[in-house]
Amino acid sequence: IFNLTGLFLGTFTGAIADAIGHRRLMLTGLVFQIIGSFLGSFSDSYHGLLASRFLEGAGFLAVIVSTPTLIFQVVKPKDIAVALSIWTCYLPAGASLMMILLPFILTGTDWKGLWQINGVILIAYTFLLSKKTSHIKFMNKSTSVTFKKLMKDVIRTSTSAGPLLLGLIFVTYALQWLAVMGFLPTMIIEKYGFSKSMASILTAIVVFVNIFGNLVGGRCLKKGIQRWKLVAFACTVMGASSFAIYSVDTNFILNYTGCLIFSIFGGLIPASILGGVPDYAPSKNLIATTNGIVIQGGQAGQLMGPPILAYLVSQTGSWSCGSLFLGSVAFIGLVLTLCLSRVKPN
Repeated sequence: IFNLTGLFLGTFTGAIADAIGHRRLMLTGLVFQIIGSFLGSFSDSYHGLLASRFLEGAGFLAVIVSTPTLIFQVVKPKDIAVALSIWTCYLPAGASLMMILLPFILTGTDWKGLWQINGVILIAYTFLLSKKTSHIKFMNKSTSVTFKKLMKDVIRTSTSAGPLLLGLIFVTYALQWLAVMGFLPTMIIEKYGFSKSMASILTAIVVFVNIFGNLVGGRCLKKGIQRWKLVAFACTVMGASSFAIYSVDTNFILNYTGCLIFSIFGGLIPASILGGVPDYAPSKNLIATTNGIVIQGGQAGQLMGPPILAYLVSQTGSWSCGSLFLGSVAFIGLVLTLCLSRVKPN
């Protein structure tokens, strides 16, 4: 439900942000997440839980689509690449932190209590963010918001070469990323007999080191290294490291080192792709819409990666098929990146 929300509504949500205001939609998204957290924690039915998850997904989507445009407005032009690379750390930082803290939190409460704690934190943060961003003005000229206008913006953005290629490259990245990270605990337990808690910690470390790739990507962009070269390098390393991750040999050091390399260098891609949204947007009034396409691509990749890998492993009975699968996806990402190198930023 969470990924499907982004898959179907990503670009349209970005168009809404560009039409009504990025700060307004960001705060609305946080409110949606608050409501979804509390409703989910009190839900006593499967359908109610999914409905609350849809609210959370819609709120999360509104936040991550709106935020880059706001960052674009409040930092100096020379610092945009670094600022956006810091922002792209939200996923590996949050995911790895929860992997570490979750076992301790659940000793004092259950998952419902965890969602309520999350709701309280979101309430406090929403008030803080509302106060600290009150000076940010809506950068787009005030226009009437109509469905026709929104669809026109969506079509214009999604048919532009730059945004489309950014979104497709992000599909290949997210597909590889979640396929590896989603099944890493399972592989560690099955192949090496580690405990669930140790598998969780080892996975959290792999997720966490992705942050360094994001930050280095921002610094490289600031130093003038071309965006497409960073992405091409990352695609090559991710594809090559997948052969170490899913090596036929039962060698933990080889497999785990491959995961670390995959994660660190893979971090160059979010920093480069999401950081390139302002450059490749058809106009400055369509930055959030362009970001929506990229996010939509990311959600599509996350939705496809794990089930495809699971199917291949179940059919072959071996994790080694993952190397050919992910290597092929990385190669597609490399080809798309070479196509991006032919598109001039605006």
